Amino acid sequence: SNLRVADLELDPGRHRAYRSGQRIDLTSKEFALLHLLMRRTGEVLTRTEITAMVWDINFDCDTNVVDVAIRRLRMKVDEPFGDRLIHTIRGVGYVLEARP
Repeated sequence: SNLRVADLELDPGRHRAYRSGQRIDLTSKEFALLHLLMRRTGEVLTRTEITAMVWDINFDCDTNVVDVAIRRLRMKVDEPFGDRLIHTIRGVGYVLEARP
């Protein structure tokens, strides 16, 4: 079934994402990352958890692969739309949630 947070919608079956009704083109990794963040809305995910679940590899947090992927995802999902949904929790990781 579709996941929805604010005006962001994810259709896992069709592998599509929409924000404010506009389709967003995502790579398979970006889609997997967004899917994970939306499934765990409001929950802070560490870089280690994200790499294990999205890249299926375990490695220490000295890598910036997650930061780069989050930055690319933000450029597509957040920046064109104003309200930010992807938030950085300093020293911990990332969370996707609608904030007032």
